[in-house]
Amino acid sequence: QDPGNVPIVQKWIDKWFWRGYRLLTLVAMMQDYMLPKRVMSWKEAWEMYAEANGGALFKDLARYGIREPAGWKQACEGKDHISHQAWNTFYNYNAAAPFHTWVPSDEEMDWLSQKYPESFDKYHRPRLEYFREQQQAGNRFYNKTLPMLCTTCQIPMLFTEEGDPTKICYRESDYFGNKYHFCSDHCKHIFDDEPEKYVQSWLPVHQIYQGHCFPEGTDPTAEGFDPLLAVLKYYEMDVGRDNFDFEGSEDQKNFAAWKGESVEKGEAK
Repeated sequence: QDPGNVPIVQKWIDKWFWRGYRLLTLVAMMQDYMLPKRVMSWKEAWEMYAEANGGALFKDLARYGIREPAGWKQACEGKDHISHQAWNTFYNYNAAAPFHTWVPSDEEMDWLSQKYPESFDKYHRPRLEYFREQQQAGNRFYNKTLPMLCTTCQIPMLFTEEGDPTKICYRESDYFGNKYHFCSDHCKHIFDDEPEKYVQSWLPVHQIYQGHCFPEGTDPTAEGFDPLLAVLKYYEMDVGRDNFDFEGSEDQKNFAAWKGESVEKGEAK
């Protein structure tokens, strides 16, 4: 092994570990909130596959001078929060998401409390219970704007500062007079190392706000023009069938039929 290759390999590991970890945010959300039968929480999966197995791998690689990737500490801390932060974001922006969301039942939240004893009841359950109270009062909130995306990972900027799960992390860089936004120090570092690659990113939110995602022939100046509906039409989303709440949806009826249940007043019985 040529020791001169170690920095090259380490840099590659640092970059792709973090990019892969950010993408796993969506897996974490699905694992904790969307599975009809939950086997384990995202936190348990991370501890098993990343901390135990991955940690053992990097201990073995230490003999070659390879260390744990940059961002490892933050990723291990984030296991308590990223699935809940992602679900909160998609719940609020569900009008623009091509799938349904819902407020977990008491039974589901009790399961999450058990799996996340140090974080769920303190940081995440109160928000979900507030969402449910508002929805039951007829005040279901949909954010009709779009979330800012990180230039590097292209995930909505929903992540929080290390050590403070109540404060959104925000970083930025200037490149040839343009400002670029990032969800973390690590995404900013990846961009700063090779900005010419990431300035070419086709970020949907940016393209939408620039008016590039309307159906051909759309007149944004027309009276009563609704930009959100125009964008959903451009993406061929069937409004009400592909988005908004799970309760009362065709998907809920299909799941109920699959399980041999009936659906009454938007709830499976």
